[in-house]
Amino acid sequence: MKDKLLDRLARENGTTMLSDLHGCISRIKIHDAVSRISSQEYPQEEWEEAAGYILGKKTPHFNNAQAARQYLCDRLKGV
Repeated sequence: MKDKLLDRLARENGTTMLSDLHGCISRIKIHDAVSRISSQEYPQEEWEEAAGYILGKKTPHFNNAQAARQYLCDRLKGV
């Protein structure tokens, strides 16, 4: 069984603590990890959950996983 998206992002950034994704790990490192993951690997709901958790705010509802992933990437880059 594969990891949930948030668990994978934590692991790929060298931590097991999801709370570290809030600010202990640089947004650039998280962005790099997100960039290596295809939007098709996880459902839209997991991308939305990850965006809300990492960014610390409610995110819009997206039409698909690709749009949710792109939103997260853009916000992590400061776009």
